[in-house]
Amino acid sequence: MTPTKNQIYRLWLIGCLSITPGVIKAQQAAFTYTATPVSFCAPATFTFQHTSGGNPLAVVWDFGNGRTSREQRPVITFTEPGPVSVTLTAFYNSGNSSTTQSFTIYGGPAVDFSADKQVACGPYTAVFTDLTPGAQQRTWDFGDGTAPVTTNQANISHQFTRTDTFDVKLTVTNTNGCTKTVVKKEFITIAAPVVTVANTGLEGCAPFQASLNAQAATINNDPVATWAWVFGDGQNQSTAAPGIQHTYTAAGTYNVSLTVTTQQGCTAVKNFPQLVRTGNAPQNVSFTATRPNSCAGTSTRLLATATNATRYRWDFGDGTRYEGPENDVNHVFRAAGSVTVLMSAGSNGCYTPAAPVTLGTAGPVADFGFSRHCDNKNAYTFTNTSTGAPGDTYEWYFDDNTPVDNSMHPVHVFSQPGTYNVRLVARNAAQTCMSTTFRTVQVFSADFHTGVGTICRNSEVAYGVVHVPHTLVDYYSWRFGDGTVLNTTDVDIRKTMAVKGVFSDMLVIFYKDPSYCSDTVVKQQHLNVIAPEASFTVAAPACEGRPVKFQDASTPSPNIPLTNWTWDFGNGVTAAVQHPPATQFRNSGSYPVKLVIKDARNCMDSITLPVPIHATPVVHALSPQAKLCEGAGVTLHGISNAPVQWQPAYQLSCSGCTNPTVTPLKDTSYIAVATTANGCTASDTVSLKVVPAVTLAVSADTAICRGMSAQLRADGAAFYSWSPATAITGANTSRPVVAPTQDLRYTVTAGNDPACPSATAQISITVKPVPTVNAGADQTITAGNVLFLKGSHSNDVTTKEWKPNTYLDCPGCLETVAAVRESMDYALEVTNTAGCKASDVMHVQLVCDQSRVFLPGGFSPNGDGENDIFYPRGKGVRQVLSLRIFNRLGQEVFRRENFNIDDVSQGWNGSRNGRDLGTDVYVWLFEAICDTGERFRLKGNVTLLR
Repeated sequence: MTPTKNQIYRLWLIGCLSITPGVIKAQQAAFTYTATPVSFCAPATFTFQHTSGGNPLAVVWDFGNGRTSREQRPVITFTEPGPVSVTLTAFYNSGNSSTTQSFTIYGGPAVDFSADKQVACGPYTAVFTDLTPGAQQRTWDFGDGTAPVTTNQANISHQFTRTDTFDVKLTVTNTNGCTKTVVKKEFITIAAPVVTVANTGLEGCAPFQASLNAQAATINNDPVATWAWVFGDGQNQSTAAPGIQHTYTAAGTYNVSLTVTTQQGCTAVKNFPQLVRTGNAPQNVSFTATRPNSCAGTSTRLLATATNATRYRWDFGDGTRYEGPENDVNHVFRAAGSVTVLMSAGSNGCYTPAAPVTLGTAGPVADFGFSRHCDNKNAYTFTNTSTGAPGDTYEWYFDDNTPVDNSMHPVHVFSQPGTYNVRLVARNAAQTCMSTTFRTVQVFSADFHTGVGTICRNSEVAYGVVHVPHTLVDYYSWRFGDGTVLNTTDVDIRKTMAVKGVFSDMLVIFYKDPSYCSDTVVKQQHLNVIAPEASFTVAAPACEGRPVKFQDASTPSPNIPLTNWTWDFGNGVTAAVQHPPATQFRNSGSYPVKLVIKDARNCMDSITLPVPIHATPVVHALSPQAKLCEGAGVTLHGISNAPVQWQPAYQLSCSGCTNPTVTPLKDTSYIAVATTANGCTASDTVSLKVVPAVTLAVSADTAICRGMSAQLRADGAAFYSWSPATAITGANTSRPVVAPTQDLRYTVTAGNDPACPSATAQISITVKPVPTVNAGADQTITAGNVLFLKGSHSNDVTTKEWKPNTYLDCPGCLETVAAVRESMDYALEVTNTAGCKASDVMHVQLVCDQSRVFLPGGFSPNGDGENDIFYPRGKGVRQVLSLRIFNRLGQEVFRRENFNIDDVSQGWNGSRNGRDLGTDVYVWLFEAICDTGERFRLKGNVTLLR
């Protein structure tokens, strides 16, 4: 019969003595699974459960993605879409069985959508179209605060009511049930036209005709249909053209508003505050010019007068102008010759001109330029560009406490960096006119710093330019040692150094002023970028379900020790030591193992490597018998999916075969070790118990007295059975106790296992006669009396003895007496000629009799030696507890405690506190313990006679 499916079959086991029904179950691999999500959309997590029949020894899963498992219920996540085949192999005693199930992991939809317009004037109703292939359900979120909308249609309309930019989100579920979401940022823009007016600051005298020209940037090239003006003077007008003229009849400042409406109905309103100003012309407008001389460079005072003026416009005739509220100004004319000065006085944009004034200027006009020497940054050449006449003289003041220089074009070297205000004074030959001009000269030595000389790789370096007047700079050009270049106007920059090494950096500074030649600063090998190098090794082989050892192999920076190690083994286990303990991987496959290291300077490095974890083989060691009789053999079975080696070699037919034969002479555990091509091993052990041959030894024959017992002894086996069952206790032990009443031979059958041979032996027991004895009847006596003992026995008795011998007169006599003082048992033990003993017990019951105690009725303590002491007398008293005596007044005159009866030394001599008492009758109280242990009390009177 070859079972082909999971089914119960009826099997009859036929042996020599019986026929027994049984069942077997088909040994076939099978499994079920559940998935989350149930749509099989990636990433999909599957929980597999093997349902193989016939109780397999082991199962091995192959998930088709390079991963395997030996778990009964593995959980695996498939992250990529596509077909998947999962194979389960079940291993049985008789072989193995495999089954494969295939399914598909689905990918999410490729979500995309469009809109008829992405930019529109609000309110606007946009039409959206889902472009996703295979879409079945769509959920739209338009980003304007309205509730999401779910639909099965590809097209949907939505109205945007406010001006803003909106993110649109679409979530699509395709026909496979997979869902994906796409968000398009700032996808919809609802805007209004942007309105501007070309001519601002319109002003003039009332009545004033203003020419207004507007522009509008519209949405989607939608042309403007109407331009609606509100002029601010109570008048308004709409036109189809952007330009219009309007006359303001009264003086004032006017706010103008413009509303534009496009052909598609889009509107925008723009306000132009104080766009138009009109005023009344000032009257009586004039000005005067006053100066000490006509030399160039002399300050001239210009004073304007006007009625109702609030603002003045000056044109000085030398190319310079001024407009403001000041009517009194000073101006220096720096050119020789004739100039005409113009002035207008104004009120709210309406100006009245004054009569012009012409002035003449003579004498030299000082001016100069300079250039910095490129080979000596502290040296400057000054070029005199003054205008004048032959014979003019010049004075140079360099602001560094050096003597005045009178040369035409001096070269000056500044000794210290700094800011110098260089002054040139020009004088005419007659020394009647003088002109002075200043120039600021910056003397500096450009440099830069990094703050540190050594940094960690991937750290930021803070570069900073120093000793440079940054207002002069056009830009900085950095040429870094790692090959990168940065042109910037920033004084301070930060740069991340991603490569370790020793670097040189160069900075070139370009200036706005051509008077300054560029600077180049080079720092050779000034920056040391350091980093440890993370690395690790894996002890081979790395096998599933086995401890895998990882070893740090990182290289520290020179003289900087590593201080921290952080491991992530990709299996949910982490560690924070240099050499972590071995970790286990439940399933085979590739695992991303990451090591992060840090050194004493907090420099870090990390490395992530894919570590292959190989499958561990399945192996089961089996034996048809767990127990062998000494000298027997058995064939072992090694079930595995890899080659098997057996150990130890003790009594083994072959070590490299699958089914070796063994004949062990002692208990032995045989190990089947399976090894894959990757070096992964697994082992299983089968233990064989060897039942040793019986080496039976028994005790010698023995004799016992009838009624007695003897312990028999047997050794050399695991279990024993004694027969016959007559008078035996522990018939199935190695130390039974027997008590036969007549001579008897016992046989023991001993063995180490029911299935292995047993052994037998015999022990003879001889039974001897026992004597008879009688101790007599039980007796009751009064405490203080004498007990008479009289026993009897058979004629074969050779020795006799009463036990215990307490209170006995003759323990070895058949008849004896005892003055017992307690209830007790006496046993009469006898021994006959055969050495057998017998005994009988009689019980003595002792009773208490208070009448055996006597206290006299009087005494005479006169010292004659007769009746001088009052004390208790009697028999059967174990101890007197107390004797107390009182006078007629109830006063205690005597007390004695815990003494023996008949002890005259403990009695009363008729005194109290050392003084003799007189003749009188006294009351006494007596308390004692009888020999039986009972307490009793007596009371009476005693007469003391003197």
